[in-house]
Amino acid sequence: MLGVATELAHTELLARAAASLTARPGRRLEADDLRRAAVAVLLVDRGGVSRVPLIVRGHDAPVHGGQIALPGGRAEPDDVDLAATARREAMEELGVPFDAPVVLGTLDDVPTPTGFLITPVVAALGGDVPFVPNPAEVAAWFEAPLAVFADPARAEIIGDREWRGQKYQLRAYLHDERRIWGATARILEDLAVRVLRAT
Repeated sequence: MLGVATELAHTELLARAAASLTARPGRRLEADDLRRAAVAVLLVDRGGVSRVPLIVRGHDAPVHGGQIALPGGRAEPDDVDLAATARREAMEELGVPFDAPVVLGTLDDVPTPTGFLITPVVAALGGDVPFVPNPAEVAAWFEAPLAVFADPARAEIIGDREWRGQKYQLRAYLHDERRIWGATARILEDLAVRVLRAT
């Protein structure tokens, strides 16, 4: 039976995340019909608790308008790799200096119904780095503890999906009256299960 490791200091969580992502790096998918993208999963120390900044996209955004998301976007030709894409997007959307995140590794690629193939880039970010959201791209932002996504009791099952023969369950998580679902929830759940669930 899987349980939740509720008492895990931020430094230990970072060590577990780095070890897990080194032992099993994220799986890359090949899909020429999908646009490559990356998101930044930033682990921030808030009084010993690991929290992840999330953004709310403006309703007039070209894609995913009004949705809760991790900072991120499509890969650009000048990005040397997908980690650079995630760093650039965190800088453009939340004002995070490009070199501030310390990349720990990547999670499995996540395809989306809107035609993107997302590579989640997990990184540690110092708690003293201020966020300066770009109002052209970010309507609001907030932070959620990573532990929220490790607790099966908090998951709301909202349906099943299939991508090229592979089935998966779509879940949502509620935090401070905000409903986090879709690819964002899948990514955060993937990381939380790796580092916070204990057998």
